[in-house]
Amino acid sequence: MPRTIMTSKDLVGMRVVGGKSGEKHIGKVRHLVFHPHERRVVGFIVKRPDLALMFHRKDLFVALDSFEIEDGRIVVSSESAATDKAACKRLGVDWDSCVLWYGMSIVTESGRTVGTVGTVSFEAMTGRVESVVADRGATSKALLGTVEIPVASIRGFRFGIGERISDLDDQGEYVEEQDALRGAILVSDDVLDMEPEGGIAEMAGHAVGKAKPVAREAVQKAGDAANKGVEALGKRVGETKGAFAGFKEEYQKARHEGDALPAASGSVDTSQSSGAKPVTKAASAKPKQDGGATVAKAIGKQVGKSKGMFAAFKEEYDKARK
Repeated sequence: MPRTIMTSKDLVGMRVVGGKSGEKHIGKVRHLVFHPHERRVVGFIVKRPDLALMFHRKDLFVALDSFEIEDGRIVVSSESAATDKAACKRLGVDWDSCVLWYGMSIVTESGRTVGTVGTVSFEAMTGRVESVVADRGATSKALLGTVEIPVASIRGFRFGIGERISDLDDQGEYVEEQDALRGAILVSDDVLDMEPEGGIAEMAGHAVGKAKPVAREAVQKAGDAANKGVEALGKRVGETKGAFAGFKEEYQKARHEGDALPAASGSVDTSQSSGAKPVTKAASAKPKQDGGATVAKAIGKQVGKSKGMFAAFKEEYDKARK
């Protein structure tokens, strides 16, 4: 049977239902729960909605082997040993000793902190941890990327190192900073040599070096083709030197000729009061039409001179691409 790998992102936040009908709303997945000493997931905590939006309800523990995923929801088994203390007893784990890895410091054997626990990948059937992503905050993640630590480099949870995880002692009394309980995920020092992936720095510094040979060859070929096309275009422009300057000259000349054409004959409205300027009723569009035709002729004349300029570019470009 093929292994199925899941991640904490797959489960956290997912809706949870159960009961005899399998439809009763229970809550949403809050955290994964890890074995106190082994590198494996034993279940997850479900955050239950407050009763009548007023009274807090205790979170529910669900064993990893006691649920199915159906229609995007987690359906918890109705067996009594699927949840809470009964489930812990069946699994042989002490609930008070279980650990929530998410957000805990990741510390190397030499004492260097490399981040906090982010996404955890694990084997769905056994809960065996496959890898842990070292989260270093949103800004660092964007700039430097992330480091995925494989299980071979993970030593597991350790007390006495990393950040404080509790302000209380065994009797529930508050303790001083130096006496606070500490804990972290211990990893080997080879993690310090792992290269971050996916950050802006990597994309800027290594994108060209990591490009596949075929892609680099294609880019080079396209560049050569474009250069040859531009060279052909430049040659053609040289052959038609003055074409666009000539267009401007012909255009201005045509406009001048259009303005100089005689007005068309037509009647004059003299019905206006004395002293008013007469208004010619005949359309004055004819001079403009004639001028427009002359301008169009000028454009055609100059385009004819530059015929083939861009066709030459395309021809050379296509030849170089082959």
